[in-house]
Amino acid sequence: MNKKNKILGMLLIALLVITLAGCGSKTTQKNAAEGESGAAGAPIPVRFGADASTFSLQFHVAKEKGFFAKYGIEPQVVTYSFGIDTLNAALADQVDVGEAMDFAALSRFNNGDLRIISFIMTGKAERTKLIARDGINAPQDIKGRNFAVSKATVQEYIVSRYLERFGIKENEVNRIGLTSAAEIFAAFERGSVNLAFFSGPWLDKAEKVAGAKAIGSQADIPFAPRGFLVVKEKLLTEKPEAAKRILLALDEASQWINEHPEETGEIAYKALKLSKEAVVRDIQDLTYDIRLTAEDVQQLKDVYEYAAKARLIKGDFVLKDKIVVEPLKQALPQKLTYDPAKI
Repeated sequence: MNKKNKILGMLLIALLVITLAGCGSKTTQKNAAEGESGAAGAPIPVRFGADASTFSLQFHVAKEKGFFAKYGIEPQVVTYSFGIDTLNAALADQVDVGEAMDFAALSRFNNGDLRIISFIMTGKAERTKLIARDGINAPQDIKGRNFAVSKATVQEYIVSRYLERFGIKENEVNRIGLTSAAEIFAAFERGSVNLAFFSGPWLDKAEKVAGAKAIGSQADIPFAPRGFLVVKEKLLTEKPEAAKRILLALDEASQWINEHPEETGEIAYKALKLSKEAVVRDIQDLTYDIRLTAEDVQQLKDVYEYAAKARLIKGDFVLKDKIVVEPLKQALPQKLTYDPAKI
C-alpha cells in the first residue's frame, strides 16, 4: 500500500470512529432522557379523583401542561365535591388515585386497600374563618345554634376541636351535615344555619351576607389541615411504575403552580369554573408540594388519636401500615424525611 492509500485509510477509520461515537452519544442522551422522564414504553392509564376546589390544582395542571404525559401517565381526571368523595370513589373502584385532608383520609382506612404515598397541599389556619350571623358575636354565643359542617370531611374534626377549645359540649350545638361548600353557603345565606367555617371564594361570599361576622378561625385551635395523595394498593401492585411517575409529574406541577399563579387561575377556571382572581389570591396562602416529612405524619398521628378517642372515626388500624414510602423514595428521595421506625 502506498503512502497516499495509507493516509486515505487512516482518514476513513477516523471518520468511522467519530460517526460511531456520535451515535453512541445520541443513544446515551436518549436513554438518559427516557430514564429521567420514566416515559419509555406505552403510557400507563390512571384514573384520578379530584375535588372541586383549589385542592385539586396539581392534577389539572399536570394534565394541562403535559407533566403526566412527560412521565408516561395517561390521566383520566374525574371531579367530585370533596376529597372524601374521591376516596369513596376509590373504594368503589371508580378511580385509582384520590386526595383527602388528614381526618377524611383516616376515616376511610378501615375499609379497602387505600394507602398514603405523599403530602400534597396545606393552607394557612387563619385563612379558614368561622363566619356567624343572627346576633352571634363570640364563640360563647353559639350554644343552641345550627352549626353547618361538611359531612365526613376534616370539618368534622375541626368543629369538635373548636367546641372543645371554648368549653362547649357537643350536644350544646346542632350540627347540620351538608354535602358541599355550595350547599353550606346557600343554607347560611338563607339563615337555615347560623355559622360555618369558610375559606377561599366561599369566604368572600359568606362575609357579604347581611349580618355576617367573623368570630374566629382555625388558628384558634390552632390547626391547618394537610392534604395527602391516596392510592389504591391495587395500583401499587398491578402498575408498580405508576406511583413513582405520578409523584414526579405532580412535583413538577406543584413547582409550576407556585411560579405561574395567573396561568394556574386560567386552568382552574377552565377545569372547575373557579374564579381566576380568587384562585390567584388563594395560591399565595397555599403550599403545594410533593413530600413526606416527620411533621406531616405526626399531624396524621395526632388527628388519628384525637378522632379515635372522640369516636369520630374507627381506630382499629395501625397508621404506619397505611403509609407506603417506596414510590417517593424512588422518585424524590430528598423529599422523604419521614422514618416509619420513629412513629
